[in-house]
Amino acid sequence: MPSPRESLAPTPTLDLLRAAAELFGPAARRLVAVLAEDYPASLESRPGQLLRVAEAGPADLDALLSAAGFASTDDLRRLAAHESDQRLADPDLRFTLREPRSEPSERSALRRMIAAEEDNLRRTLSDLQANGALELAASALLGARRRWVLGDLKSTGYAALLATDLTSSLRDVTLVPPGTGAAVNAISDAHPSDALVAFSFRNYSDLTVQVAREFHALGATVVALTDSYASPVCAYATHTLAVDTRSESPHHSPTAVAATAHVLAALAAAGAKGAGRRGRRRAELFRALDIYHPEGAEPSGLPESGPSHDG
Repeated sequence: MPSPRESLAPTPTLDLLRAAAELFGPAARRLVAVLAEDYPASLESRPGQLLRVAEAGPADLDALLSAAGFASTDDLRRLAAHESDQRLADPDLRFTLREPRSEPSERSALRRMIAAEEDNLRRTLSDLQANGALELAASALLGARRRWVLGDLKSTGYAALLATDLTSSLRDVTLVPPGTGAAVNAISDAHPSDALVAFSFRNYSDLTVQVAREFHALGATVVALTDSYASPVCAYATHTLAVDTRSESPHHSPTAVAATAHVLAALAAAGAKGAGRRGRRRAELFRALDIYHPEGAEPSGLPESGPSHDG
């Protein structure tokens, strides 16, 4: 058996990937070259790392795997481990949920809804981890001079949540209120080294697409959180986080959308220097301004309810 780090001779799996790459051009061929360089150990790298080295995108990886008959990088890793008789460590940035236990066939509507939401959330985060999209988008936000966040229609709430999360760990985060005036101000103040996070779901907001177009034309990075690679905002997106909303209507489930935005902010915070110090300083300032009350504290100006009894 070869040593854990020994690169193997060409294998049926690599030959399959090379044949698939010929259908998709230079980016796919670069991906295969990166995988083959230290195969199968290369599959222990995070997808985002492979994409950066290959100068390719998540859509290139998805297309390559699909054409070769693989559902995901996890699927490819399992086959490569079996083919090489090696144990390959899973990359980090993995989210696991317990498998739901079997239930009686007649479940309540609430139970069915919860099960559907759990499945949707698990699939969305798994897909975004597997194709490296979350990691690349978070890196783009970290490297930006200024971060802008925009959501129109139902996406206004998603944008506000993300902007709040990002502000706790990063400087220069601006929430763009939906409206022509605010959009014009943002575009006027934007810089090529800035990043825009745009939420765009059915029915797609013309305002969001137009702002994304202008940021793209300026040379800024556009991160699109949307429901399909075919949505109109993708034409101007540098990074696309395709969220499975399980719906063709504008009344989609917000669970996976909000979770994806939160994970994006958490990854950006994990890579930000001084994020913890900034968070502690913000909490101190809130307390100093008397507008933030830790759990269990009495708001100022209200009578005390009596002596406390610590158990």
